[in-house]
Amino acid sequence: MALEQIFVSIVLLLALARLLGELFKRMNQPTLGGEVLAGVILGPTLLGIVHPSENLDLISSMAIFFIMLFIGLEMDIRQIRKSGKTAVIISVVSLVLPFLATYGISTYFGIELLPALFMALLLSVTSVPVSAMILSQLGLLKSKLGTTVMSAAIVDDIITLIIFAFILQVHQLGVADLSRIDYGALGISSLKMALFLVGIGSLAFVVHKFNDWFPKKVEWFFAKARTREAIFGILIIAAITISLLAELADLHFIIGTFFAGLIFSERLLGKRETDKAYGIASGITFAFFAPLFFAILGMKFSGQSIADSIPYLILLIAAGLATKTAGGYLGAKVCKYSKIESLALASLLNGRGTVGLAITALAFSAGIISITLFSIAVVICFVTTMITPVLARPFLRKILVVDADQGNENIHNSRTSSHQTA
Repeated sequence: MALEQIFVSIVLLLALARLLGELFKRMNQPTLGGEVLAGVILGPTLLGIVHPSENLDLISSMAIFFIMLFIGLEMDIRQIRKSGKTAVIISVVSLVLPFLATYGISTYFGIELLPALFMALLLSVTSVPVSAMILSQLGLLKSKLGTTVMSAAIVDDIITLIIFAFILQVHQLGVADLSRIDYGALGISSLKMALFLVGIGSLAFVVHKFNDWFPKKVEWFFAKARTREAIFGILIIAAITISLLAELADLHFIIGTFFAGLIFSERLLGKRETDKAYGIASGITFAFFAPLFFAILGMKFSGQSIADSIPYLILLIAAGLATKTAGGYLGAKVCKYSKIESLALASLLNGRGTVGLAITALAFSAGIISITLFSIAVVICFVTTMITPVLARPFLRKILVVDADQGNENIHNSRTSSHQTA
């Protein structure tokens, strides 16, 4: 593909993605829905103006690097500490139920082991950005419920990426049947993976221990630096280095990129410098890479390929929504949340969104899933992301009404008490 053709493809995809993303935003829907739709419209499924190519795949790989880095940066481990056991219980229960249900459905429809495991994982994931957007719109992001939802989503994503890393490992060994696996090779590969995760954990521990001393030194250094972008450059260098270490550990580079963002926080660099890096990363990611990435995914979507798989697709969506909601509700009730809070929390966990589409792209490029399963996965991520706000908002608004009524009652009781005292 000539350079001019690449630029034309980028301009068309980016322009329509931004336009439809803005339209979806005005309808109080996640922008990625419009961005994926832009690719579907311009791609072979509808207009056929833009077609997949190696150059666009390369751009997509660069985009996923920035997306996963930003997802890591956006997560706050302190939220998990605040919610503690509650977030872990809700996350695990809401992950296990859809995983088992989807795996059972996939094997019933004759899907092979690794693709079935991937589809089960896809239906188990929760998108942090989608939940954050809905909670933020209603002013509940910093509430106890909001903190728990975000913490459970973070735990969900971390568990998902670790399981996905294992699926990639088994696939790289060229094994479709676990009964014929070379357990020696898998053991060595798993040891590398464990060493990488232990190293990341150790680095996070060191960051936590030196969170008072190191940020002050870093701020002094960057105060002397003459280039405003120096901190962002160091972030990229650190992220690429950790991503390469992940590759050496037989993991996909995005696992390293994600963990790099996760530990590269204000605990390491201080709030001022982290805010600078976050601002630049956010601008690059959401102005260019994210809409282009989702549009390229939509462009690869093949409507024709899923024509014979509609029953499987419908059953997956229905089972995924039902089991994810049931798991979230059960976990929330175990943790003593009220009925309405449990329903709100459970419904918020349904959006597969950014993380789901990211691992779908990687599974397809690695050859784990076919074009049919890829297209089914894109539809699942699109539908669940669009339906999550519709499911969640009625419950969240009831919570706001209850909180307002309780606030008014407290004010009334306070005034009554003051009057009686007087």
